[in-house]
Amino acid sequence: MGTGTTDKTLSTTLPMRVALTCLVRTAAINAAMTARGMQQLGLLYVLAPALRHLYPDREDRRRAFARYAEHSNTHAFMLPSYAGLLISLEMQIAGKAIPEATIATLRQTLATTLSALGDGFFSGALRTTWALATICLCLEQHYALAAALAALLLVLLFVFRVAGFFYCLRNGIASLGWLRRLDIIGWTERIKVFNALLIGFTLWLMMAENMASWPWQAQTGLFLFIPLAAWLVGRWHVPRLLLWTLALGFFILVDTGLVHF
Repeated sequence: MGTGTTDKTLSTTLPMRVALTCLVRTAAINAAMTARGMQQLGLLYVLAPALRHLYPDREDRRRAFARYAEHSNTHAFMLPSYAGLLISLEMQIAGKAIPEATIATLRQTLATTLSALGDGFFSGALRTTWALATICLCLEQHYALAAALAALLLVLLFVFRVAGFFYCLRNGIASLGWLRRLDIIGWTERIKVFNALLIGFTLWLMMAENMASWPWQAQTGLFLFIPLAAWLVGRWHVPRLLLWTLALGFFILVDTGLVHF
C-alpha cells in the first residue's frame, strides 16, 4: 500500500495481507479499554502487524511501539481512518521521509479531531436518526422495514470504515482534505434539524389516536413544537429545562382534561 506522499519505492512496503489484518483488528479496539490509557492497548494491537513488518530491526521496532505507549482515544467508527493515517506516517518514517517526532506531534491532534467528528456525526446525529426512524416504523408496525433500515446502516458503516482506512493509508495527511470535503460538521447540523422534525412526527404518531378530535392547528403545533424549541435553544439560548417544563405541563393538563380541544 502506498502513502500518496512519499517515494514510490514505499508502495510495496505494506502487503495487503498486513493491511487487512490491521483493518480487521480495528473492530476489537474497545476490547482492551482501560481507565488510564483508554484505547492505548487496543491501538497497539491494531498497529502491531504493520509495525512488525515495517521495522524488522529490533531497536527500531521497540521505538515504534514506544511511540504509542501513552493515552489514546478516538471515536470507534473513525478508528479505521485514524489507524490508516498512523500507518501511513509510519511507512514514511520507515522510509526516512519524515522524522520520528512527527508521530508525537500529530497523534493526539488527529485522535481529538476525528473523535469530535465521530461523536457529533455518528453518536450525536445519525444514531438518533436511526432510533427515531425505527420507533416510527415500529409504531406503524413496519417491522421488516425497521430491520432493513438497521441492516442498511450497518452495511454503510462497514463501507465507510473500510473506505476510510484504505483512503487514509494511501493518502496520509492529505486525506484530511477528503474528510473536510465531506463536510461532516455541516451534515451533522442538517441531520439534527431533521431529527427535530422526526421527534415531532414521532410524538404525532404516538398521540394520533388521542388527537383525532383536535383541530388541525393543535395537531400542527404539536408537530412543530420540537423544531421550534430547538430553534429557540440554538438561536436565543432559551433554557431547555423551561421548554421541557412547559411541554410536560401541557401534556399533564391535556391528560387530566383541564385542557381540551
